[in-house]
Amino acid sequence: MLNGAIAVTVPPQTSMPTAKYTSYRTEVEAKLAGKLSQNERRRFEHELDLLRRAQFVELNGVVHHYQDVGPRNGEPLVLVHGWDCSALWWHRIVDQLADAGYRVICYDLKGHGFSDNDPARGYTVDGFSNDLQALGNILGLGPQHVAAFSLGAFVALHYGANAPDRVRSLTFFNFSLMPYYPFAAKLVPKLLDTVFNRLLRPIERLGLWWLPFIYARLVLAKNTPPVDDVKLGTLSLRCCDPEAIRVSSHEISRREVLEAVGEQMRSVQQPTLLVAGAGDPVMRPASGRKLMALAKNGTYLEVPKCGHLILFELPEQVAQILRLFLRGVRG
Repeated sequence: MLNGAIAVTVPPQTSMPTAKYTSYRTEVEAKLAGKLSQNERRRFEHELDLLRRAQFVELNGVVHHYQDVGPRNGEPLVLVHGWDCSALWWHRIVDQLADAGYRVICYDLKGHGFSDNDPARGYTVDGFSNDLQALGNILGLGPQHVAAFSLGAFVALHYGANAPDRVRSLTFFNFSLMPYYPFAAKLVPKLLDTVFNRLLRPIERLGLWWLPFIYARLVLAKNTPPVDDVKLGTLSLRCCDPEAIRVSSHEISRREVLEAVGEQMRSVQQPTLLVAGAGDPVMRPASGRKLMALAKNGTYLEVPKCGHLILFELPEQVAQILRLFLRGVRG
């Protein structure tokens, strides 16, 4: 738990904290030194506990933020966040899995969260996958369970297909086949750049968290996420490199990347679980079923009354689903 009952693993190699992390920690500590409502104080105390877990390591030339929680001898479980998100999106899930005996590693993709931006703009599925493998190497992990959300599932699937000896199982949340449309490939990156870089990011800087909250509730979610989670989630808008938005949105619109998903799913031998939200407007459950029909060792689970933000909508269920699936893999 956040009170220290769960061990935080000390890494073999460390880097200095990134400027993004240092700036936000200073901000949180300053707020806690001032006058706050009871709810706000509780929120920032929780965030400070999360920030105290932060560790930093250089992967392929870029310093990454990560957290390593749970017993050192536990089976390693690596959590990969989604597009324009951060490792903190897993914050209500990590301790439950560590309590179950797993060594849980959640990290920020480069250019996201508290990880440094990549001067080379290598925000591609292949680039993220190489970083994931480097993280396992530096931490000395054996074969890992990998669980991923949304964009992170592209990365985890690529990793599982290209480094099969490194991956023990794969779990995907809010993921599906996405057909290639030339018109969409031109329109979607520009639309996402406008929405996230030109609209939502300035809104977050102004502290108007309730606008992303309304957007999330009306468009992305079928359950009302806790306000504190939405506030924590919108932090990723501040931290994400605008170039990561531009490059990765082009990346997941490319024909080669989209068509590779089916090919990679056919190739993986590991136990694979795809968890879909029945009301997901982004990754459609029908396309998720089609994707899992390609898997040699796959299971499909559809969660009723759930949208695209399952990590915030139903964190207890996410943790329970992972515990049950991984227990079956363990045998």
